[in-house]
Amino acid sequence: MLTAMRPKRQITDPEVLKGLTQPLRRKLYRLLGQLGPATAGALAKHTETDPGLVSYHLRELARHGFITEAPELARDRRERWWRLVPGSTSWDTLDFQGPEGAAIAATAKAQMVADEFERLSKWEQVRHAWTHEWSRASVASDSQFRLTAAELTQLSAELLTVLDRWADVGKHPDGTPLAADDDREAVFLFFHAFPEKP
Repeated sequence: MLTAMRPKRQITDPEVLKGLTQPLRRKLYRLLGQLGPATAGALAKHTETDPGLVSYHLRELARHGFITEAPELARDRRERWWRLVPGSTSWDTLDFQGPEGAAIAATAKAQMVADEFERLSKWEQVRHAWTHEWSRASVASDSQFRLTAAELTQLSAELLTVLDRWADVGKHPDGTPLAADDDREAVFLFFHAFPEKP
């Protein structure tokens, strides 16, 4: 159930987007979304990476406004917890002008697409280890339409509206995931819609 409109952040600064072009940073950002608030040590275990390196990349994500500290979770002054900044983040390659901005946007997009298909490939390799219920619940679909650019824009907006309705299900009001003791799992969904010449 939707409680309120989630804040949306549109990135138009290439230096901010550059903050997500580093592979470990993208992984840390994704893990904070899946696990909720975490320390550098916990994230280092998930990524099998040196905690010092993880701490550096967490600070860089915070510097670019993607995550923030969660000091209320610390048990002592040395412990630093991090969480995602609430809301969604989006960007459009057309918003990045000039050769440097275009190169950063192209790099970020290529890495994002590669990551999405790598995750899909991993799912196909391990789906047999999941229950029949989870395997049946997963979906893959492709469709062919004949649309104008305006119609594709409308279709995309309608699909994004549906995703927004589901974005906060399984989360606390502050955007952190509900406790792991229920039947919920992190679910990754991606789709692409674009024109192509036959």
